[in-house]
Amino acid sequence: MAKDPQKVKESDLYRLYPTDLLVTGFDIIFFWVARMVLMGMYDMGAEPFKTVYVHGLIRDRFGNKMSKTKGNVVDPLDMIKKYGADALRFGLAVQTVPGSDIKFDESRIEGYKHFANKIWNASRFVVMNLPADFSLRDPSETALEPEDRWILYELNRTVKEVRAGLDAYDFARAARALYSFFWDQYCDWYIEFTKERVYKDGGPGREAALNTLVFVLDRALRLLHPFMPFLTEEIWDHLPTKDRKSISLAPYPKPEDRFEEFEEAAREVEFLKAVVSSVRNLKTNLDLPVTKRLRAYYRADSPKAALVERFRSQILRLARLESLEPASERPEGTLVLPLEGLEVFVSVEGEVNVPELRSRLLKRREKVSKELERSLKKLENPNFVQRAPKEVVERERKIAKELELELKKVEEVLRLLER
Repeated sequence: MAKDPQKVKESDLYRLYPTDLLVTGFDIIFFWVARMVLMGMYDMGAEPFKTVYVHGLIRDRFGNKMSKTKGNVVDPLDMIKKYGADALRFGLAVQTVPGSDIKFDESRIEGYKHFANKIWNASRFVVMNLPADFSLRDPSETALEPEDRWILYELNRTVKEVRAGLDAYDFARAARALYSFFWDQYCDWYIEFTKERVYKDGGPGREAALNTLVFVLDRALRLLHPFMPFLTEEIWDHLPTKDRKSISLAPYPKPEDRFEEFEEAAREVEFLKAVVSSVRNLKTNLDLPVTKRLRAYYRADSPKAALVERFRSQILRLARLESLEPASERPEGTLVLPLEGLEVFVSVEGEVNVPELRSRLLKRREKVSKELERSLKKLENPNFVQRAPKEVVERERKIAKELELELKKVEEVLRLLER
């Protein structure tokens, strides 16, 4: 029976053709994609899709193509059972660099399971500290502190970066921006900044902190949702901001020009972070406990001195310092931490034997330098790189990288001790 031409024109084929995007691997461009384009042009008179996103292949951690005969195939269901679907999904997205294959390493997926736990615990901290009658206000309507303005400015930058990554199909760029913002900025810094205000009873400072915490968390979860749909849906359901049944129906965040006005506050907080980080790094490099409270002094130009005084309580609390006082000269028994427009003098008298430590580090530098030189010579040898098993070469590269990092740390501490 002949088909009715009108019904053919009204069929799903004509209503849905052409499509918008085809996602495919590079290995079938000629065998399948090219034929689809030619057949679409021939039969329908138009290309079957507007954009072709070509991704790399997922290989084993040594770069070999996965094969059942080689026994290097990874079952995604096993990874999901072990680490969770969101951790696997995010772990693959963050490695999806345009033009590159993915060397699948299970340890990296484990790392993104820790990221999922970080998101959960940070969200739990926020929700459990909200009063029963909490009603979200726009943060700009509250008495914002510099750190509140800073995180809103950073959120706005992240929204721009994520959207730019997604628009360019650069999923690794978007995922890395989200990882850095949520873990480094929101969790490691902003939540720590606000704890003192959150734990206080009442006051405009607490209100501003809670509103900003919830506002930023809500936007961050929306940004994360395409990468980690299950976790974000579950957390979002507990937030007092939802006006829809699902986070998937909530608008995806867009940049807001009003947060660009917080750039000056962002610069001030970056200065605060630099001071705190320098003291923390000093303790780490000297193998002192992070909780060890040391006395500190500072010498600065007028603008920086004003900032130090303004953020004194934050510096004392976050850097775990016993005291922080101005000084015109460098006190005896201190190490110098030079920053832009500021010198911080940290007292290590009675805590560190400087001459003994310097002697020990010089010996360690000599030993690590020799080991690194041996490893690099091996990697520069074409016979070793081409003939040795891939796992052996990969292990040697890892050893060289670890030695480079250790040498850098030793030299950094030596420079500190020689100031």
